[in-house]
Amino acid sequence: MQKELQDYYENRFSMMATPGWQDLLEDLEIMIKATDTLAGIDSEQQLYFKKGEMSILNWIKNLRDASAEVYDQLQAEEQDA
Repeated sequence: MQKELQDYYENRFSMMATPGWQDLLEDLEIMIKATDTLAGIDSEQQLYFKKGEMSILNWIKNLRDASAEVYDQLQAEEQDA
């Protein structure tokens, strides 16, 4: 794995190991529960906006697992080479 890519993932995992990241995840859970509803949706535009909000919230929530999966795949590819 290239040094730059290795540093990228190590920095990301370091950030995700902080208490601040855990606080953010707790806040995300609250936001997801509040946002994951069709209440108050009066138009198709609002529906698509809400869909976008949920997409971003879930992306951040799952970022640690997704990053770990890609990192593991990169390491496995390097070992197979």
